[in-house]
Amino acid sequence: MKTTPITSSFMTFIIAACWIIFGLYWLASSGSLKPIQKTTDWLGVQLTVLAGFLLILNPLGLAGINPIAFRMIPSLWSVDLTAILFTVAGLIIAILARRTLAGNWSRGVVIKEEHELISTGLYHYVRHPIYSGALLMVLGTALSFETLSACVGFLIIVFAFLVKLRAEEKILTAHFSDKYLAYKEHTKALIPFIW
Repeated sequence: MKTTPITSSFMTFIIAACWIIFGLYWLASSGSLKPIQKTTDWLGVQLTVLAGFLLILNPLGLAGINPIAFRMIPSLWSVDLTAILFTVAGLIIAILARRTLAGNWSRGVVIKEEHELISTGLYHYVRHPIYSGALLMVLGTALSFETLSACVGFLIIVFAFLVKLRAEEKILTAHFSDKYLAYKEHTKALIPFIW
């Protein structure tokens, strides 16, 4: 039995809408942040994430310049549906986690004034649920492109998030000490009960 992929324009619309909602929510909620007390440089992580997104979106593949822009994943409705579900689920997780973190959130690796250790909501299950949600969105987006370039881009972004995650954990451990170590001991980093 032949399976038919979900209409490309519909899938593109849903995934693009998720990213637009993500961006607008982050922009709207950035006005209620606590002042920064301590920060570290993370430009390298930002540039790595940008490189990953460029590989996923693959602008050079259109010109025939990207040698890894070939289709690696078959066009099946199940793959397309999975891409949409991952992106939508990731958006929901990221927004719920961002709402829970509230004024403690920051783009960079920072400690805020009156910084609180949040361990409620999704933070009860994973230490970095915004990263979990964002990575799920990136995975869904990469799946929608179905190319090796997109898969490599996803892996690059995972690497960048892990680098940033480790930097955050280092600064949080220094700030909260035993309290953070205890939280870390019973709460997984990105995937509940697994990792």
